[in-house]
Amino acid sequence: FTERSYRAETQHDVYEAALDIITRALGCRRASILLFDEAGVMRFAAWRDLSGGYRRALEGHSPWTRDVKDPQPVCIQDIDAADLPERLKETIRAERIGALAFVPLIANNELIGKVMTYYDARHVFSDAELALSLTIARQLGFSLERRRAEEALRETQRQLESDLAATKQLQQISTRLIHTSDVET
Repeated sequence: FTERSYRAETQHDVYEAALDIITRALGCRRASILLFDEAGVMRFAAWRDLSGGYRRALEGHSPWTRDVKDPQPVCIQDIDAADLPERLKETIRAERIGALAFVPLIANNELIGKVMTYYDARHVFSDAELALSLTIARQLGFSLERRRAEEALRETQRQLESDLAATKQLQQISTRLIHTSDVET
């Protein structure tokens, strides 16, 4: 995953690499990555094998608020036995999800989203699975932050190039004006 995310050319490539490793390493067929938008709403950024209806119904749902410090994974081993509103359980059951886990996605020591794993049947999450899911989420957070920093750097470079071009143009005009004896010019 680290190698693929390092060589990724787009954010979509990073998401695909993350979803591949999540599903393979954690033995689930479905997974998703959700990120907080500017309004603080958790939105699906990438997913594997989830319907549009499910995504629309659960967008915005999160076990944590954006300002929570040190969020911990939340595992629901059996949807039927979970302490969730019945309407939410019905939506999850309709997607044929029997168990799921919310794994916090952190960048720069801030919660930026979550990684989700979905299992078709009841699933007991082992300590090793939780540790691995946290490691994957951390690597994904690092990759997303690196891409954000690279984009900010590119934007700064574009702005500096624009400023330099404007400064050069101003210098050329000033040089011409200095050499003219026409006060009107």
